[in-house]
Amino acid sequence: MLSSIGAVAGIGLFSGTGQAQTGAGLSGAGALYLVTTGAGQSNGNGNGTEYLVLDGSGSVAFSTGGTADEAFQYAFDNVPDSGGPVVASADTFRFGGPATMGDNTALTGQQGTRFVVSQTGTAEDPAPSESQSNPLPAGHDLVRVRGDNVAVTGIEFDADGTQLNNQAIQADQCDGVYIARNRTVNGFQMALSFTRCTGVTVEHNEVVNPNWYGITSRAAPTGSDRDLRQSSDVVIAGNRVVGVKFNNIAPYNVSNFAVIGNVAVDGGHSLIACSPAQRGTIVGNVCRDLTEFAPDPGGEAGIEIEYKETHLREEVAGTPRARSSDITISGNQVDNCPVGILARTVPADADNTDARSAERPYSFTITGNTVSDASAAGIRLRSGNAGVVATNTVRNAGTAVDIDEEFTADIEQGLNVTR
Repeated sequence: MLSSIGAVAGIGLFSGTGQAQTGAGLSGAGALYLVTTGAGQSNGNGNGTEYLVLDGSGSVAFSTGGTADEAFQYAFDNVPDSGGPVVASADTFRFGGPATMGDNTALTGQQGTRFVVSQTGTAEDPAPSESQSNPLPAGHDLVRVRGDNVAVTGIEFDADGTQLNNQAIQADQCDGVYIARNRTVNGFQMALSFTRCTGVTVEHNEVVNPNWYGITSRAAPTGSDRDLRQSSDVVIAGNRVVGVKFNNIAPYNVSNFAVIGNVAVDGGHSLIACSPAQRGTIVGNVCRDLTEFAPDPGGEAGIEIEYKETHLREEVAGTPRARSSDITISGNQVDNCPVGILARTVPADADNTDARSAERPYSFTITGNTVSDASAAGIRLRSGNAGVVATNTVRNAGTAVDIDEEFTADIEQGLNVTR
């Protein structure tokens, strides 16, 4: 056992038999659990690793020759109601299924902690990209959050090539979720996902090459009971999300939200899209290099405000929550996207043009943004009402500001600069 692990977690080293040394605990550690690997014993789980759970005294509370989710589930289940941390050592942990966190639990890794998915089968992607060939490898969630006041920090999540039916972290029906300083690689249908949650902060994560979405309020599998459910009081800040088929950052069906200071690069649909959302800000983000994948009418954009009928559950359709409203888009840098900033209505029936008047986004503000190299339009309003488009700078765009007069009303414009 590496001495650095013991030092960080406050426990002693292992003896040659893989047992914790007596009396090596951290005084007052209480509810602390450390999940780590043994001394490399071969035990038939496919990677020659035993997984151990140590309590705050340094004693082995649980061990398994199975998969890592068994060890983490033991630790999560034994955190007392008052709460406590679960620390993952700087090792690789191969999961056979998801581990589920309850109330008042903080899961944290160290430099070098990796959680790895196991493939569970294959599935058909309804929208494969040119580089994909159905069926695609399917996996499982790694960490499910199902409690209040929960944190997940400092872990690299590896999908190991799986592309469907999984998330690195999926939070559902929680109050108080903190997801920070993690990294996701090598797949996942949706990397970091939250649904039916209040008080969510997702900050300073790096998301690399997921299949469908990077950071999103959707849930895999799509169409499940969790998918497209309402969340509120959400902050998505300082993340880097790259290489996505659809949206890099997608606060769908979210109210009272802030998307601040993120870098979103290389997406196929709009890089940052609220569809629908209410009372939010999208401020100070860098959006770059969008290559359209199966675009909706009007093209895809660096940043998008949208009403999209297929993003609505029955309980939302026809209510004010079905439309995007009271959103501020300000101080963003958008480069090399077909459309820089877009507002639109996308009905399920493409021929239903009436929806573009009846279900349009409203009360939005688009100010102080810089849009460069937008081949179609710097700022495009295909539908919208009671909006402000002012003090933006648009460079090298096919059209600087493109507003469809038939499906917009009461749009105030002023002091936009084109170059």
